[in-house]
Amino acid sequence: MTEHDELRARLARLDPAPPSLPVDLPTSPRAHQLLERAMLTTASTPDTPTPPAWRRPALLAAAAAAVVALGAGGLLAQGDDGPAPKEPATTLALRTADSSGGTSMSSCLAFDVAILRGMPVAFAGTVTDVSGGTVTLDVDHWYKGGDADVVTVTAPGENVALDGIELVEGTRYLVTATDGTVNTCGFTGEATPDLVKAFDEAFAP
Repeated sequence: MTEHDELRARLARLDPAPPSLPVDLPTSPRAHQLLERAMLTTASTPDTPTPPAWRRPALLAAAAAAVVALGAGGLLAQGDDGPAPKEPATTLALRTADSSGGTSMSSCLAFDVAILRGMPVAFAGTVTDVSGGTVTLDVDHWYKGGDADVVTVTAPGENVALDGIELVEGTRYLVTATDGTVNTCGFTGEATPDLVKAFDEAFAP
């Protein structure tokens, strides 16, 4: 037995088809039909499996929940810092004539808009607290000489009264001051229409 004969014998033993099985010739109609079928058949690669219809709503719900969770996480992350802290209120401290031992207005002058115009400090504010000889006013408008949010007026006694004008909580006043002392003689008083008009005229731009 030659080397080629031995190789043929090995290949024959590996062939699953027994020698008795009839084999069609390459030119036979059946062989031609099988060849055409093989040429027309294209191999297909499996695509990504599509989830069953009953699983799709669950997947969509899970995706929506994830989006909501991310959004909430972003809001919480923003909420960690919180809003910018509010600037602390600034305060100007004034006193009454009695507590300062005198004032530039101790000898009253007749009220005049020209004199009012020369006052170094002038503002409008509402009394928010009266206690312990101190009156606190929230300033809503500065005419001249400051920019504080709050002004306190201190008196030596329990009651703060300015030339017979008692400062009452919840009432709005127009106030002027010189050298840290609140002026009287009509240059400080309740914000009546006449006094408001005088202040607007005196401190008009």
